[in-house]
Amino acid sequence: MKIRLHVVVDKEDDAVVEVVQNALNEICSKMSYSPSRLQPSLAGCMEFYATSDLSEDEIHDLLSKLNNDWDGENDDCQAYSFNTTMFHPNVYYLQFQSF
Repeated sequence: MKIRLHVVVDKEDDAVVEVVQNALNEICSKMSYSPSRLQPSLAGCMEFYATSDLSEDEIHDLLSKLNNDWDGENDDCQAYSFNTTMFHPNVYYLQFQSF
């Protein structure tokens, strides 16, 4: 299945984005990344997208490692850092979709 992960980082810093992407690579080395950009609705934040082709088992494993409390179904879910535990302390928001 194809997956897309929308990641919002809580710092306006390309070096922090790179650290977060490296942490994500440790969890799933199959990711491809969009260029990062300023997040238009959150001051001081950056965002990027990660995409990949993963099996159902890989998706389940990925979701369990990225966050401890997703909101929504496994094929379309999201999480915010203020009420959950993210895979990296600089991740503010995650949205996961599979199709």
